[in-house]
Amino acid sequence: MKSNAVNRDKVNWEKIENNIYSEAVNKNAYQLGTIFRTLFQSLNDFHGYFQCGDSIYRWHRPEPKDLDSLINEWKKGVRIQTRILEDNIGYLRVPSMSFAERNELDKKAQTLNDSLCSLLDKNVHGIVLDLRLDNGGAMYPMILGLEQILHNGKLGSFESKNATNWILKDNGFYLDTLLLNEIIPKCKITDKNIPVAILIGKGTGSSGEFLTIAFKKRKNTIFIGTNTAGYITTTQGFQINDASFLLLSTGYGRDRTGQTYKASIKPDNYNNALDNFNDISNDKKVLEAIKWLRSRN
Repeated sequence: MKSNAVNRDKVNWEKIENNIYSEAVNKNAYQLGTIFRTLFQSLNDFHGYFQCGDSIYRWHRPEPKDLDSLINEWKKGVRIQTRILEDNIGYLRVPSMSFAERNELDKKAQTLNDSLCSLLDKNVHGIVLDLRLDNGGAMYPMILGLEQILHNGKLGSFESKNATNWILKDNGFYLDTLLLNEIIPKCKITDKNIPVAILIGKGTGSSGEFLTIAFKKRKNTIFIGTNTAGYITTTQGFQINDASFLLLSTGYGRDRTGQTYKASIKPDNYNNALDNFNDISNDKKVLEAIKWLRSRN
C-alpha cells in the first residue's frame, strides 16, 4: 500500500503503522478484516479489498440511497440491447462485461461490435449510447466493441506508477504494445464523427466510467444524465500467498488529451428524470438525446 496505493502520499504512514501493528498483534489473517477496512478507509479506497480464503474485507463508502431501480435491473441481468428510434436514430445499451479468459473477452467484444454494426448498416443518423447500467468489469471489450464510432490511436490512459495508454489499432485493443482483444468487424463507417449521445448516471461505474472517458473529447458527442458512480480508479492485484490476495486502487483514468478524472464524471446536460429502462422510447433522457441528435443533422 505504501508503494502502490493511488493516495499513498496523502496519509500519515507512521501514525497508521503504529495503530495497525499494535491492533494486529496475535491475530491471524482471518481476524484482520477490521484492520484492513481501517487501512482502506485511511486511503479513501472503496474500490479495493483484501481476500483471505472465501472472506472478503473492504471499506464501503456511503452510497446513494435511491439505487432501487438500478438494483432491480441488475438483478434481471443486463444484456446488450439495440433498436431503431424515431428519425432513424440508433439505440445501443452496453452492459457490464465480467473478466474472463482472452477468447471469451474477444467473443464479448465481437458481440457488442456486431450489435453496433446492426445499427450502422441501417445508416442511422446518430446513436444513443446507454451506459446507465454499465457498472464495470473488463473495459477492453467494451471499447473495442465500439471501435467504428471511436478513432484509431490513443483513446486514454491509466495514470499510475506505470502509466499505460489505451490504443485501438488494426481491430485490436492494446495497452501500449500489449494486445488484449481482437475482433473481425462486419461493417465499416466512413464518418467516425457520427453524432453520439451518451447516457450516464450513478449506475455507470468502474470500467463503465473508463469507457465514458474513452469518448471524452470526441467530436460530435454529448453526455446526458447524472454524475457517474465515482469508482474511477484503476486497480491492481497483489497475491500475498496461496490463501490471501490484495486488490488496491493504484491510479486514475485520463482521456485522450491527458485530462485526469479523479471523481464522478459529470454530464454535459444534467437530467435527473426517472429512468425508464423498460420503455426506452418514452425514457426522458433518451428523448433529450434524440432532440440533441436531431439538431446535429
